[in-house]
Amino acid sequence: MTFDSNRAWQDAVAAVRANRQVLLALGGVFFLLPALLSTMFLSDIQTRILENASKPELLDKLIRENMGMLLGFGLGGMAVQLIGYVAVMALLSDRGRPTVGETIATGLRGLPTLLLAGLIFGSAALALSTLLSAILGSLLGMVGAGIAVFALLVLISYASIKLSLTMPVVVNERVRNPVAALARSWRLTQGNSMRLFGFYSLLFLGYMAIALVATFIVVAPALLLLGQGQASLLVTGLVTGAVGATANVVLTAVLAQVHRQLAGSSADAARTFE
Repeated sequence: MTFDSNRAWQDAVAAVRANRQVLLALGGVFFLLPALLSTMFLSDIQTRILENASKPELLDKLIRENMGMLLGFGLGGMAVQLIGYVAVMALLSDRGRPTVGETIATGLRGLPTLLLAGLIFGSAALALSTLLSAILGSLLGMVGAGIAVFALLVLISYASIKLSLTMPVVVNERVRNPVAALARSWRLTQGNSMRLFGFYSLLFLGYMAIALVATFIVVAPALLLLGQGQASLLVTGLVTGAVGATANVVLTAVLAQVHRQLAGSSADAARTFE
């Protein structure tokens, strides 16, 4: 099937509007709140890390002293957001009217598969990176290392597009084998990789434009008026968190509709005989 980006976008927007009340709750809890807490508690540490980036000893000491907080917010925030992604996907993949609790429960059932799929992809990328760097670096020196980095970026970008439907495959089709889920996403995107690349690129550019406009219109004036302090951090966290939460919800809706379009009736059949 040839991918229709305009149809996918319109269907995604319609799905978000139809479920906006539940999505508002999910987005607030799983996307906005973690971003706000990270801004409030990690802003000072992040600033100090950037200031000491060129001082290895001070940087190492700073990271070691704050390792617990960095890992707690980093890994904890990633886990919470991942639960949010699968919950939103479960909501948008269900043709009924599930509650917040039902969508979270449905999403959580697919979480182990998604974590394993991510581990497989990350391990493969690391192995490929090591292999390319070793081969090209030994043959061509620094030039080879640069070529290896470029080639790796291209390959990871291509693989990310091919595997972008892993989440809807796991949640919507209830595929619990991570290798099978990755393979299913790869097959679904066959023949549409460049169309998907263009579509995802436009979405990313749109997000960046909205984020920049929000920064210049709201965050920058707030910093000028409020100065450095908790109030300005709160405004920054709320604005960036709200933009990020909206983007995450829309992105998940887009992936759900891309999957529905490319999978067609086969996804519903898979759920029927689960």
